[in-house]
Amino acid sequence: MSIFLKAVQRINPSEPDEPKKWYPVQYTTKMVDENEVAMLIADETTLNPMEAAMAIRQLRKVVQRLLLDGKSVKLGDWGTFNITLNTEGAERKEDLTAHNVKRVNINFQPADEMKAAMQKADFVWLDKIVEGGTASGGGEEEGPIVQDNEDETENPLG
Repeated sequence: MSIFLKAVQRINPSEPDEPKKWYPVQYTTKMVDENEVAMLIADETTLNPMEAAMAIRQLRKVVQRLLLDGKSVKLGDWGTFNITLNTEGAERKEDLTAHNVKRVNINFQPADEMKAAMQKADFVWLDKIVEGGTASGGGEEEGPIVQDNEDETENPLG
């Protein structure tokens, strides 16, 4: 299991006159949907795929209901879901209404165990895989850097 990286050149928005710098950017290889997650859960448990899918759907419904009821939801060592608001101010307290709430956002704060697990990530340079190389590890290998479009929609891994 590795996180894929690609090199992207960017400007610093607060200093647009400075030269662009290269940054490693995570590249998502695939969007995994709820059904595939259910299949993976079924492979790891005694649940069949339909039971796993039902459990995921019910979890989603329960979390939504709790959030809409003004609660935060902590899922063990996974993390906590809560809501935040984008709001518009008013000159006087008396002028505030629900119309001052412009958007409701869902926030997920990973727990320490989840954060620690992500710090153990292994990185693979995407351009090395495309070129047929085997560049994995902590990103310390030198090699050619290929400028890549961040908005890329095509998956070069197939």
